[in-house]
Amino acid sequence: MRIESYLNCSQQLIEAKKYNIFIWISLGNKYFSKENIEKYILWALDNTKTNVVILLADLIHAINYEVFNKYNKDRAIKIAMKKSLELQQIVQDIINNLPSKQRNLVNIATWDNYRNTQNYINLLPLILNEFDNNIDFHDYIINIIKTNLGDRIIRLSEERIEKLVYYTLDELPILINWFEYNWILYNLHPYPWLSKLDDLWIWIREKRLFPVLWEILNINKNIAQVELYVD
Repeated sequence: MRIESYLNCSQQLIEAKKYNIFIWISLGNKYFSKENIEKYILWALDNTKTNVVILLADLIHAINYEVFNKYNKDRAIKIAMKKSLELQQIVQDIINNLPSKQRNLVNIATWDNYRNTQNYINLLPLILNEFDNNIDFHDYIINIIKTNLGDRIIRLSEERIEKLVYYTLDELPILINWFEYNWILYNLHPYPWLSKLDDLWIWIREKRLFPVLWEILNINKNIAQVELYVD
């Protein structure tokens, strides 16, 4: 495994097992093949403090089906959850093949698990309010969406772009603060590439952007991220 860059952490701290690691899998990210997921899990087990969580961004993926496939909300959710169950089985098969001492160290969490954390419950309303009432923050988020879309943007109406915004805003609490699962706080997130959204949360934390929002969020925990690739 190869780490391309570090955010809010270092190789020394990771090797010293100072973090609990959660692996966030976006359902639409083709990089997460079964083979690559297994390698991420093995890397995480070698470097985590105690446990590892595989977090599936499943329910939120329904927004992509609504926007890009033009499915209605119910159908989009149904398809997203079907894909989630398939991915859960893939991850469970990987876990079942681990040495017995490691199997109980890896858990699977869904987006509902994340949405039920106090971190999400506390932070999301504040973020949504900032988006609705701070034109600079609103425009910055919209620009992130349009940049990430690339050439696909020409196929989308402003209404559909606005819907994608809520995918991004839903992610922000976990990028800004820790992920808690089964009373363990997970604070290191490996992912195969970084985006402008990752820059945003770093700049918010450093008060280089939207310092008032940082004060409103009142965050006192640090989360780390590494840009991690399979060799």
